[in-house]
Amino acid sequence: MKLFAVLTAVVATVSAAYSGDIVQYWVDQSAILVNGTVIGGLQSPPSGWYEAIVQGAVYLAADDSSRESLAFQQLAVSHAAHDTLLWTFHGTRLYATVNSKLKAILPAIGLDAASKDGKKAIKIGRNAARDAVVARADDGINNFVDYEQKPAFPGVYQATPGGQPIPDTPQAQFIRLFGGVGDVTRFRAIPPPNVNSSAYESIFNYVKAVGKKNSTTRTPYETQTAYFWRESSPIQWNRLAHAVIGNSLATNVLASAKFYAQLNYALANAAIASWDSKYFYNTWRPVTAIRRTSTWVASGANVSDPSWDPLLSPTPNHQDYLSTHATFGGAAAAVIKAWNKGDKIDVTISSNVTVDNIGVITRRITNLTGAAVENGDSRVYGGIHFPFSSEQGRIVGEIVAKATLELFEKNWKKI
Repeated sequence: MKLFAVLTAVVATVSAAYSGDIVQYWVDQSAILVNGTVIGGLQSPPSGWYEAIVQGAVYLAADDSSRESLAFQQLAVSHAAHDTLLWTFHGTRLYATVNSKLKAILPAIGLDAASKDGKKAIKIGRNAARDAVVARADDGINNFVDYEQKPAFPGVYQATPGGQPIPDTPQAQFIRLFGGVGDVTRFRAIPPPNVNSSAYESIFNYVKAVGKKNSTTRTPYETQTAYFWRESSPIQWNRLAHAVIGNSLATNVLASAKFYAQLNYALANAAIASWDSKYFYNTWRPVTAIRRTSTWVASGANVSDPSWDPLLSPTPNHQDYLSTHATFGGAAAAVIKAWNKGDKIDVTISSNVTVDNIGVITRRITNLTGAAVENGDSRVYGGIHFPFSSEQGRIVGEIVAKATLELFEKNWKKI
């Protein structure tokens, strides 16, 4: 099973009964569309990119309708989300599906679409969607970038087993950041450890042991951690945010829209920043290093294992450094922490992806920073990232999120 061809084994977790928070409803519906069998998953930057556009449009609609009735605001927001989702996924046979998501929520909203107020609300939503998609129409995600494969020296990225010959979405490093955050290169990570160093060899041996499919050193909890956090990060961290916020913003559409715009701007920016570092450093994945047959480590030892497979197989076909999964976690934790005014939470969420005969995993999460660290570690336990990629990824994600929050009030309309 492909890592990003996600199966929604517990759809009920995502499509829970409508809580009354219209923004959360559309975040959930967006997740269902991506996590479902029609789309089958997205690469990391687009998975954050599309949700930032949707939530940017939602916030525009919420802002423009904030003086109207709750039902008016909910209808405006719903049309903004609907139209941006159709624009994002046009050509994917999702028109009827997205239409059904809007139709399903109309009775709960209760405002007659044919009434004077209904028509006005719909117009506001449609205008917000138009402004959002126009703003992102030339943001760089569609541009062709010709990746040049480098010689297969130790440490240099090579195509991963079962992957495409060139790494995913090379253009994503050039996508314009959301919220007027500026030049992505200012978030570039520090250089990774030297592949010829003894420290690198020690890290390599750790991943080789702990990340192996049938590892004897990985604990049962670490194995569960790899599977628990396997879900698409933007989807899982939005669900975690739902659990923290609960129903507290159901009647404050503007505040809810603001929070989810902040969260998803930060998630998208974190992914773009990660891609900048990935293509700048162009480093190999653990599976490439472990299967390499020639001697390359500092000690001169033969560390090759051509039959080695990671727990989370296959390895994604893009560079190791940084771990985008970790940047997502660092960014999301920082935004939720800012809203929560602290690290401490007490929520329980279940995994939404079941693979390799592993059932649903439920965890109680009491600390946001701890959750972000564990989220990054999960990719190490899964054998698809080195620890420094996850550690630095989380740090970069947090820095990106803080920059996004700092500039949000001034630049939020710069979708």
